[in-house]
Amino acid sequence: MMQPLNESENHKMRGLRAGLLGGAAALVLFAAEAGACTPTPLPMGAQGPDLCYGAQTWPEPTLGGRQLQQQFDFYRAPSTTPTPLIVWAHPNGMSKTLSDASPMYQALVAPALRAGFSFASLEFRHPVTNQDEANSGTDPRVPHYDIAYALQFIRANAQALNIDKRNVFLVGQSRGTLAVWTALQDDMRDPDSADPVARQSTRVNAVYAVNAQTTYSGAEFAELFIVPADRPRFVYLFNRKNPKHAQFGSAIGSVNAGLKPDPPVRLIYDSPEVGRLLTLEEIAQRDPVHYPDFGPALCQAYLQAFGNSARCTFDADSRYEGDPGAAFAGYVDFFKRHLRPSP
Repeated sequence: MMQPLNESENHKMRGLRAGLLGGAAALVLFAAEAGACTPTPLPMGAQGPDLCYGAQTWPEPTLGGRQLQQQFDFYRAPSTTPTPLIVWAHPNGMSKTLSDASPMYQALVAPALRAGFSFASLEFRHPVTNQDEANSGTDPRVPHYDIAYALQFIRANAQALNIDKRNVFLVGQSRGTLAVWTALQDDMRDPDSADPVARQSTRVNAVYAVNAQTTYSGAEFAELFIVPADRPRFVYLFNRKNPKHAQFGSAIGSVNAGLKPDPPVRLIYDSPEVGRLLTLEEIAQRDPVHYPDFGPALCQAYLQAFGNSARCTFDADSRYEGDPGAAFAGYVDFFKRHLRPSP
């Protein structure tokens, strides 16, 4: 049986914080009224902040307990015809708000609008960061599904938003790379539902992710990246810190090349690939949340599933650290390569 941690081990494992390796129920076709995330129909021409895609609220621990809602900000590309859409999922410590002068706006929204893409910035729960939250009393699953809910809601309101729901893309960073997990799941739509939102697809054309966590499983992380002798201890520490660990899931374990193959993925990391197994002491000196070997591990799963490396690429380099302009450079061009033509 595993023994309790001593002080030395507690010090070693500070790096294994709760964010390590780190939400489709039916919705109604609604958006937020001012001041409350109560669903109401989106009007034609809708844009701007705080459009509501669901009714859940939660205290966000990475923002000092600030109360958040299932909302999105929508930046409309001017067009007389439906536009492709990019959906952004932010990292911990940020909200969906992207001020015009911020580096993140300049790296993400500005190039999207210039290229004729509309842009949606989501507020969402995360399966690890928000593991204490349940979706509802009747749907108690750990909240993996918020990005999927938002995709369904936006597609159901495609006409009001003037977006082409055949051309939807996901971009995320750190916590926001829940987008990768979402994109690699089977379509969550329910074609027989009476709810017009639940009938919408959760699939996307492609994903671009910075510092992506490609598994939320401590056991899988250990198997992939930790020396065999230290794996049991690593898993014990992770599971003790994360009581809902059995529900977290894995993008690596979800790769599918079947009748509806998973979309292309581009991964960027801000430190070089390690390329070898690490001890418990070594991993404690690193950032396991943004571990660069997450990228090659996912791409190896793509290689095994598809038989080639074309659908998953990664770049791991310190030049990306602290520079969103560099980390997201070319992300819109990547999406352009995966646009579907009009029927």
